[in-house]
Parts: sequence; structure tokens; C-alpha cells
Amino acid sequence: MQNHIKNSFDQAERIGVIGSPSSTHSLVIDILGTAADKRLVGSLCMFHFTQDGMDHYALGQITEIELRNIWSEDATMRGLIRQKGRVDPITERHDTHTARMIVSAVFGMTPNGFQPSMLGTVPSTGTPIKLVSEQFMRDLLAEYSKELVYLGKAYGSTVLMPMWFKHFGQEEGGIGEAYHIGIFGKTGSGKSVLSKMVMIGYARHKPMTIFVLDPQGEFAKIRNDPKACDLFEKMGKKVQIYNLHNLVLTGNELFKKLLMYSGFFDQLRIFYEDNKIRAADYIDGILSGNIRASNVINKIEPWNYYKRETFNAMLSSIQTRQGLSTIYSGEEYQQRLLSAIQSANVVYLYQIWEKVCNLFTKQNRQANSIMIKELTKIATEESKGEIIIIDLSEINVPSNIMWNEDIKLIVINEFLRSLNEAAQIAYRQGKILNTLVVIDEAHRLAPREYLDNEEMKQIRTTLKDAVRTTRKFGLGWLFISQTLSGLDREIINQLRVYMFGFGLAYGIELLGLKDLIGGNEEAIRLYQMFKDPQSNPKQREYSFMTIGPVSPLSFSGIPLFFQALQYPDTFIKENLASK
Repeated sequence: MQNHIKNSFDQAERIGVIGSPSSTHSLVIDILGTAADKRLVGSLCMFHFTQDGMDHYALGQITEIELRNIWSEDATMRGLIRQKGRVDPITERHDTHTARMIVSAVFGMTPNGFQPSMLGTVPSTGTPIKLVSEQFMRDLLAEYSKELVYLGKAYGSTVLMPMWFKHFGQEEGGIGEAYHIGIFGKTGSGKSVLSKMVMIGYARHKPMTIFVLDPQGEFAKIRNDPKACDLFEKMGKKVQIYNLHNLVLTGNELFKKLLMYSGFFDQLRIFYEDNKIRAADYIDGILSGNIRASNVINKIEPWNYYKRETFNAMLSSIQTRQGLSTIYSGEEYQQRLLSAIQSANVVYLYQIWEKVCNLFTKQNRQANSIMIKELTKIATEESKGEIIIIDLSEINVPSNIMWNEDIKLIVINEFLRSLNEAAQIAYRQGKILNTLVVIDEAHRLAPREYLDNEEMKQIRTTLKDAVRTTRKFGLGWLFISQTLSGLDREIINQLRVYMFGFGLAYGIELLGLKDLIGGNEEAIRLYQMFKDPQSNPKQREYSFMTIGPVSPLSFSGIPLFFQALQYPDTFIKENLASK
């Protein structure tokens, strides 16, 4: 292997040599005259050096090129150039091009082959700098070839940027814990395209289950995409798509909460919060058999609450002395409640009741309805490995269920809580969940600003608790957001891998970006050179900067820059088609 790597290195194109001053953080490269007109910014480069008596190869990217001509900086020469435009003995011939290179990975020779190392010294001036070739990359990373995924090419070059997305389990190819990932960028920056490729990178692992919360229906389009369906089928992945309103709720506390939200008690002229709570508790006690009223009702399961006989029995129980006195202590208010029940439009009252109860049963629902606990249980089963997309964008909600924005948020939170609970139970049983949850438009569910909506607060709290605790459970989260400043700060701080697309180069977004990458000015300057993908509508180029252990070339924590492959054709060709 060492000979293959050496031969590949020797055959690579030389573009410059290490200059002065250089450091282990960044190197100054003196560009050769033969390479002065090449597009080098973003290019993957390499050099060979000896450290502790062993052969080492270092790889990195060029972040900027600087031109200097000390003769043309002289005031007299500037005057001549201003008059004539150029002075042939001086201009161009005495130009020097220097580049800045940040080293992202170092591989050193060991008895077990080339292994990750570090740049512990600065090679001497004159050390050749060469462009990384595909052949060198294949030879260097031959040991990891089955694990590599290519999301794009090194920024400004044609060399594929190797990535890896290891599963979260303890089996072969796993890392034994989950990673939390963030993909950020303005609308149109390619976030959805990149996240689909990342999702496929993880889907290559058979034991991995992937959940997607899809607020815009972007991922749900898979059902109408033959190429995507065929791709997942080849990987042995079953894709299930559910609309949010097809998820069936469980739990008496949730039933009481939704009954209070529905306006049911307002129809009975029960307006105050405390009285509504007492009424909901009494109804729950009657239906669950915990309260023995004069007209005895046996325990009724929640999936049978929707039945008319259940409604009639419940309404009859409220009208008993026990029921009235439980809700109101005063005789006058008890009589008012009794009068309201007796004069109420029972048909309309039952419609409200039924719409709430239908959220807790598969009856009267669409064929693909599923209980939330059954859905999240899939992640803990031995035969797992499914891709489950929950479409939050569906607007054609059946008229026989109670549905509004608050209930929508409640269902989302119940799904998140159920998944977290399943992960904890599995961990206590000595298992790791090995599951990734993709949340598109994450800044909508976990915004940074103050919230008035209580249900939104609950979702944000659930997500914050999840990113703090579920890593060791094998439950990872992928947050996709248009903004850094809009997503909750604690969630951002818990992420392990960051991918930044176009649009974060100004204002508060830039400050947040600098903070995350440790104020690396060279990386920031290269990021600011990203083109707006919308500037070339014929062939859009989606550029990204990534930080974290997402590539064998980024274990030092230095940012990597790449341009995403065209999805799905080029992506499939460079990855799955050849493996």
C-alpha cells in the first residue's frame, strides 16, 4: 500500500512549495509560475514530510491566493504604470503568487499502515505541494473504501470529497453512539438536496431506522419519484409515508387536554379553567372506571370513546348529583350546568366529542392510520431499518377529527416524546436504538425567541432535552434550518456535525458562524466567496462548508469545503451505482 501511495503522490501535479512564514495552523504556499493561472482556491492539496522518522502525508484546502509585485508597489513604478498601463520589465514578470493552505488531515505510516496523525511540525521551505488526485485519494483511503460516501467535489475542483456516515450501533461499521447534525443555509441554498444525500448515506446501513418530520412535503415527494423508490428498494429499505393526522394518540391526560381545547365544555357553559379541569377529570374517572357513579359505567377503552353509547353514558353521568357537585360546589352553578346540558344541541355536542375521540382510535380514520407508540416502536424492533416520513404539510384533513394548529403541535410533541421514551427503554435493556430523526425547517419547531404558545414551548423543551440525553441511546437528530440565529442556541451547541450552505455571510448569522468555527478567518473568507445558487439558473451549484467528524479528512476539526453533486443522477453514479 505504501508503494501505491508513493507512486500516486509522485505522479500528482506540483503547483508550489511551502514558503515562509508558515505554521502548523496554516501554511504559506509559493505558487509555481506554471500553476499561476490555475483555479486553486478550494483545491485539495497535499505534501509529503517526515515526522518522528516516519513518512507522513498531509492534506488540506487552499483558502485564498495573494498576488504581490514589490517593484510595482514603488511610487515611481506606480506612476509609470498609471501612465502606460504596464511596464514590461516589471509588470507580470515579477509577480509572485502565494496561497494560504489549512491542513485538515494528516496520515502517518505505522506498522498497521497509514493511520490518522497530526501536523506536529512545519516542513522545511521548498517542500513540494501537489494537487490531490483521485488515484491518490483512492490509494490513501483504500482501507475505508466501503464506508465512503461522496456528497460533492472539493470546492473549485473535480476531486470527489470523501465523506462517511457511520451507523450509531455497536456492530461493524458503527460508532456506538449517535451524532447530532445541523444543515443551515438560506432558502434555495441546497439544504434539502444535501439532507436527502445525507439520509441516503445513513440508509446504506441496514439496521438504521430514519424518521423524517416533513413540514413542506419535500421528502414525501419520494412516493412520486421512481428513481428514489428504486434506490431505497435496492438498499433493502422500506419507505412508509404518513400524514400527521393519521397518527393515533394515546393517554388519558392527553384526551382530557384535547377535550378542553375543543370547546366542548364551552357548549355546556363551563367557562373557567378550574371548572373545566374538574369536569375533564370527572369524565376521565367515569370512563376509566375509577369513579363509581350511581349509573355505573364499566371501564371503556379510549378507542371506544367515539361510540354514541359512550357519549350518552358520559353525558348522563355528568347530570347526576355526584357529577354536578364535582364540577361546581355552589347549588346555583350546578343548576345552571344541568340546565345547559338539558337544553344543549346534543347532535352538535356529540360531533365535537366524536372529533376529539377519533384522534384516539383507528376507527373512522384512513386505512394507513397508526398509533404513535406503534410507529416509534418500529425503531426498537429487530427487523428495523425502515424510512418513515411524516408529512406535516397535508391540508386535506378529514372533517371527522378535531384539527387545528395547537392540536397539530400536540401530535408532533407526542411523537417526539414517544420516540425519546422508546430510546430510554431500549437503553435500559442494553440496546442502542440506531435511529436518525430528520427535522426540516427546525427553526419553526424550536425557535430561539420567546414563545407565547404553550404547545410550541413543549416541543422546544422536548427537543432540547433530546439533544442533551439521546446521544448515548443511539438516537441522533438532523436539524435543517434556514437560519443559525433563529434556532434555539442550546440545540446548536449540542450538534456534532455542521454543514453550512450559502446565505450566512452577513450580520448576526456571520457572527454565529464565526463563533461555531472558532473565529477561523481564512475559512470565513473562503465561505464568503460562495456563489448564490440562484445566480446560474441553468446549472445551480450548491456549495457547503462542513465541520465535524463527517469525513476522513476532517478529524482535526478544520472546515472542509465542497460543491454538492447533482441529485439524484450524479450522486447515484458516484456512489451506489459503483458499489
